[in-house]
Amino acid sequence: MLLECYARYLGRFGEEKEVAEERRIQILGLILSCLANYREQVRQEAMLVIGQHVFGSQIMAEKDKNDLFSLCSKKLLFLLNENKGGELSLYYRAATLSHVYRFMSRYQLFSGSVGLKGRNKVAFFPGTFDPFTLSHKEIARKIRELGYTVYLAIDEFSWSKKTQPHLVRRQIVNMSMADEFYVHLFPDDMPINIANPADLKKLKDTFPEQEVYIVAGSDVIHNASSYKKEPSENSIHSFNHIIFRRAGEEHPEDLYRCITGKVEELELPPNLEDISSTKIRENIDNHRDISSLIDPVVQEYIYHKGLYLREPEFKPILRARAITFDNESGTDEKILSELENTVLFGHADAEAILTKIRRDEECLIVLRNSAENDRPVGFVSYRDLRSDELFGVLRNMELANTVRRKTSREVLMITGIYVRERGVHDGEAIRDSAQLLLVEVITQELEKNCSYCLYVAERGLTSKEVLFALERQGFVRPDIAEDSERRTIYIVDMHEPLLLLHNLETTIKEPFASSPVVLEAIERNHKKLQLAMTRLYPGNLVLSLSSGVMHHRLVDRITALNGVPREPTVPRQLGENMCVPFGKILRGKVVPNTVTKTLHTDKVYEPDLTSYSIEPFPYYSPLESQIRMIKSFHRPVILVDDLVHKADRLQALAPSLKEAGIPIKKVVVGVISGYGRDLMQCFHLPVESIYSMPNLRQWFVESTLYPFIGGDTVRRDEMKVAGLQASVNMILPYATPRLTGCSRQALYEFSECCIENSRDLLQVLEAEYRKQFAKNLTLSRLPEAVILPLCPDKGSCMEYDENLAASVYLENDLEMLGRMKEFMI
Repeated sequence: MLLECYARYLGRFGEEKEVAEERRIQILGLILSCLANYREQVRQEAMLVIGQHVFGSQIMAEKDKNDLFSLCSKKLLFLLNENKGGELSLYYRAATLSHVYRFMSRYQLFSGSVGLKGRNKVAFFPGTFDPFTLSHKEIARKIRELGYTVYLAIDEFSWSKKTQPHLVRRQIVNMSMADEFYVHLFPDDMPINIANPADLKKLKDTFPEQEVYIVAGSDVIHNASSYKKEPSENSIHSFNHIIFRRAGEEHPEDLYRCITGKVEELELPPNLEDISSTKIRENIDNHRDISSLIDPVVQEYIYHKGLYLREPEFKPILRARAITFDNESGTDEKILSELENTVLFGHADAEAILTKIRRDEECLIVLRNSAENDRPVGFVSYRDLRSDELFGVLRNMELANTVRRKTSREVLMITGIYVRERGVHDGEAIRDSAQLLLVEVITQELEKNCSYCLYVAERGLTSKEVLFALERQGFVRPDIAEDSERRTIYIVDMHEPLLLLHNLETTIKEPFASSPVVLEAIERNHKKLQLAMTRLYPGNLVLSLSSGVMHHRLVDRITALNGVPREPTVPRQLGENMCVPFGKILRGKVVPNTVTKTLHTDKVYEPDLTSYSIEPFPYYSPLESQIRMIKSFHRPVILVDDLVHKADRLQALAPSLKEAGIPIKKVVVGVISGYGRDLMQCFHLPVESIYSMPNLRQWFVESTLYPFIGGDTVRRDEMKVAGLQASVNMILPYATPRLTGCSRQALYEFSECCIENSRDLLQVLEAEYRKQFAKNLTLSRLPEAVILPLCPDKGSCMEYDENLAASVYLENDLEMLGRMKEFMI
């Protein structure tokens, strides 16, 4: 009402026209700022006011409406389309636009053309703005006051920073600047990389009748690689610049010599110099007031959404793990001597073991700790058996015939797995060495199309740790084996393995990810899950791959393809190619000496789980905009994912990548199946993998099995808990597990194990969080401990209490699962 009747105040209070006009603009800005609010109800009320009480007003003069419209038309149109909201907001928006259109029609019919105010100079202000601070806002204001129209571009090209999702940062900037006229957000679908002359030409062509200035800090001019390149047509050097610097800051005289365009300098006010993203993050972690550093409404938004909690400013560099595997010959005396003095040192049967390896000319895989000068930690001895050798080895006709019926190919025979005892030298540095060795020998043989495995060792030479590793991989003791008092025999069918990617360590935030108590809980739960999976298809291989080992090998492959060292160099020397993860692997990580930029994709299920689609990850730009951003780097790309089997994500992305003209050097994946390799040939994409599985029955990513820690996204209009996207875990009671041919009891026990594991891990996290911060780890605080936590979807009308712990809800889910037990079993 104040703005609607504002003309009456001029005569009533006798203020100067300039003062009154400035206040009127401020009032209009306050209304427009409500259009940018993160609460949909506030935006709806703002649309109502703008429609009915401003442009639809029967009190306000048409000339006053025209003055307001000429000032805010561009910002109004942008704000109405930026956050569209739900169906009710659609009607509010339609009603508002209807009032605006009627005003325009009346004015053009009775008063002349509707006025639009513009400026001749444009300031392009790029930045990560993570978050957008009062310092950024003051810079934009100062530039605006110099007669520029300012365009703020949310930069996606600072690839080493761990930024909030693009649309979150865009929302923060939008809320901060909605009340400032002649300051706009640059279009999201037009990424401008200032290091790419083609993008800069596109920027210049966008404003053909205006002077374009680039806004940059003096430190950017001094350090950015784009300014160190040789000048070329449309390069950054030829553009006009507005350069801001800190008060009293000195620069070499030749700092701006590389710039051939006009240069204007601004000085940052001293009271804003101390504002930094680091300081803001520290205050957020300690739940302090940050309204003196950022806009108050943005502070409310950050705390409401749980943003920036325990988040580092930069992405961690993915380093190779301290392990290597060497393939050796059992006839190499130097290797045998090394193993005798390390792994087998003090072993009562060391001489007998080495003699047998020499005699049978067995192959060896040696696990080494590269952090301990490549000291051997363990080794596995094995050889391939022909069909006609089975009886000679097994000494049992029925058992040999059983194996022969399962496969006509060569059979892998493991004759021993030997690891150093824990607590001896470097034994603690590498966890579960027997598991790592067993997986390594099996994956190497799977690549040779080996489809069956025997473990045959003399009685007394197999430790409990090795036996447990065999059982967790699905090995079973044959009922018809004879001579069992003198030998240990286990068998497993490798024709269609179940694959389990052990990635739970990558889902926990620091400092909890390094906590020994948390790591022990993760390892304990993983072993329970392995055993539960072996009961799904008894006698079938359950192959558990460590994401840590996979990441370490991916680093080797990617850096080798890029022609750069696997360890970070100082100064940094970047390779020509860009690493582009497009799934969940390597998300939030940087490959050494390699530009690493993620394509943020997500598999989104419909609520009935009958179908899904590949979409941008929540709060990220549309996939087309992300692909255009990748294109702007102007580099060949190495696409990276954890698994290619059905390749849903790649099938959705490949056509768009091809259409954008992005050169794909290679697709590098952790695991590829035979079906996945065929798909790559159909796409005409070169591919290489860490592991190759000719046949794959089913695969699981461990984190997606654990409620609140991971899962697949479910399409819902709103979050039940801020920061926790609705999700589904493909286990009971949330959904029917997509497994065929296994018993109901096995499915029940598998689901029960997953929920219990998630509950147990969350209880450990809750205890550690309470110990460190003297607070409860409730649902609202879960993002402080878990990277990208999710909330199990239980329908649109079911609510969660954000003040309760996640483990409480999992106790309830276990109770619900227990009610199904009688039917399932």
